[in-house]
Amino acid sequence: MTPLYISILSFIVFMASSVGGLWLAHRLPETEMTDRNRDLIKEARRMLVALASLTLGLIIASATTSFEQRSNEVDDSASKIIALDSTLAKYGPEALESRDLLREIVRRGIERIEVAAVEGFNTEKTRSGIGINRLQLKLLQLAPRDERQTWLRSNALGLANDLGAYRWLHYSGSDGRIQWPFLAILIFWLCGVFVSYGAVAPKNATAVGTMTVVALCMAMAIHLTLDLDTPNRGLIRMSASPLRMALDQVGPLEPVQAPPPR
Repeated sequence: MTPLYISILSFIVFMASSVGGLWLAHRLPETEMTDRNRDLIKEARRMLVALASLTLGLIIASATTSFEQRSNEVDDSASKIIALDSTLAKYGPEALESRDLLREIVRRGIERIEVAAVEGFNTEKTRSGIGINRLQLKLLQLAPRDERQTWLRSNALGLANDLGAYRWLHYSGSDGRIQWPFLAILIFWLCGVFVSYGAVAPKNATAVGTMTVVALCMAMAIHLTLDLDTPNRGLIRMSASPLRMALDQVGPLEPVQAPPPR
């Protein structure tokens, strides 16, 4: 299920809980709804609100960190791609095939991010690798002729290894890090809060409108959290703009000629 469907379902569940609280307060006899019982319900609600607030805050912080990490990986990849292409251009004509493979990797990476934003990671286009291992093997096949090419090959391998460590280059599910039992427990706690709202709320339009607004805000918070936890799709998503910039800035396929010896 997408974050939007989960947030809509959460809103419906929260409203049903509020209506259930109103119905429960109407069905219970007056002897059960004494001031002491109302105070007990309010104290229990405060405890649930504290638990839910702490849990939701931790989830949002974790989702935000995950989103920033993946976005930073794409930004770092762009700079390393430009540096790797420049290094291979200085190596000479033997690295032309590696440079062409690097461009293909960047194009497929951009395509993977765009496809995942629409269809998620559970597609054939996103399950297959994009060639970073082939690039590393191609670099290992280079045979340096002098110390200059040896140094350039070593730098190129280091940059390629750094690129290979980034998660966006590999298949990783779009379900995010938030575990479903954790989210279900949070929604259950919030349902208890809305039941308590309905149990002690006056039966008028203002009370119902207030509970509706609060339920909508909580559903939006859940949607925001799940959206951040799945940066490949949704309203808040990882951008492929740094990779497009890197693809535009890499040099021509003609190798850079080494300066003549003095």
